[in-house]
Amino acid sequence: MRFFILILSLFFLSCANKKELIKTEDINSKYAILKFEQNIDSLTYFDDNIKQDSNSYKKKFFTPWNVKLDKKKYKQKDVFWSFPLYLSDRKYYFFNKQEIPKSYFKKLIENANKKDFLKIKQKAIVTNTSNLKNLPSTTAILLNPFKEGEGLPFDYSLDTVLNIGSPVLISHFTKDKKFAFVFAESGFGFIEAKNLQIFTDARARIYETLKFITPTKERFPVLSLDNKFAFELRVGAIYPYYAFEDGHYIGKIGDLKYKIPSYAVSKFPLVLNDKNLKNQLKELFDKPYGWGGYDFERDCSLFTRDLFASFAFYLPRNSYAQSLVWKKFDISKLNNTQKQDFIQRYAKPYTTLLYLRGHIMLYAGVLDDENVALHSIWGIKTKDDRRLLVGKSALTTIDIGSYSSRVDEKDLILSRLSAVSFLSLSEGEILHINEALEKYK
Repeated sequence: MRFFILILSLFFLSCANKKELIKTEDINSKYAILKFEQNIDSLTYFDDNIKQDSNSYKKKFFTPWNVKLDKKKYKQKDVFWSFPLYLSDRKYYFFNKQEIPKSYFKKLIENANKKDFLKIKQKAIVTNTSNLKNLPSTTAILLNPFKEGEGLPFDYSLDTVLNIGSPVLISHFTKDKKFAFVFAESGFGFIEAKNLQIFTDARARIYETLKFITPTKERFPVLSLDNKFAFELRVGAIYPYYAFEDGHYIGKIGDLKYKIPSYAVSKFPLVLNDKNLKNQLKELFDKPYGWGGYDFERDCSLFTRDLFASFAFYLPRNSYAQSLVWKKFDISKLNNTQKQDFIQRYAKPYTTLLYLRGHIMLYAGVLDDENVALHSIWGIKTKDDRRLLVGKSALTTIDIGSYSSRVDEKDLILSRLSAVSFLSLSEGEILHINEALEKYK
């Protein structure tokens, strides 16, 4: 009986809230209504204190230097997966909205020098924060820029961002030597060769044993020892240091020696507690959406990945792979009311990922009796195939868009939500959740 009353009250409360938002909806607006004030301090308290060992994270981080790459395992058709797409009938565009001729792609693919795949296998370090791309080009490659949800910031040749100090293994160079094709922790791709420095095996071994710091401030300017601009900090990165002098960590990446004030970084890893978590979230919050790391911003999976990297919890680069790392439960067969109830009952704030195809969110608990999430999101599809834009990392309800007459229920994030992944659960909790899912059926 109590369960029925809870569901009924949540239903009526939700209906009242939606009616309120419908009144304020501007049908001509291109932006989604964000119901709550965009303020991290308003969120629920994280009642935990988790100290993660850095070794497991560093093992993943240094994978490119320690993996044995074999042509039999890494076939060219899988590694250069994007090439057939660019040569297909699909149309691509430059940023000026002009269609890209197939001859342009043929020239790039010829320059990619596929025949030399895994010919070099040389360790190197990234010496300047860089894009990792699936084509040897610095140009943005867009789908239809006249259609919302495509065009900028969706550079389809961009896979991710490689922070300065990231280890890579050089497979080979392009014919013009401008790009190196590398294996990074996040996968294969092209990076400008000028942003790499070769490491010997001995130097790589020393680098792996160094002490590391991680940023607590986003895009904070770092100076070299001679007081020149060196690079910007990125939350989720780790940087080596060898000394601490006058309130500064002194480090070296390649030939670059730098100094970073202690108030902008912390020894790696951070302890996962409320103070540190909220600080890192504030640094990542309300930032522009960046597909694949466009303009060195973050998409949904880069947001969650960089957040947890600060605490030495490793997450892969894409949303589906992230959903598999922790303990995952399928909720795709639940209706929307059941999903809301399941999440409110069992999801743990800040250590639960909510997954749907192509998107991932961090559950942030309950705010004003509604389930909320933190995520970097472009927008919500509308009935006329446009978008109600968010375009940034934001705090939203998990049924964002449900108030709008322009959004079909099937296109809601909540409707498409298919899985919930937990960082940590006891055997008893796993059993309890499985029993609950059986009852929903």
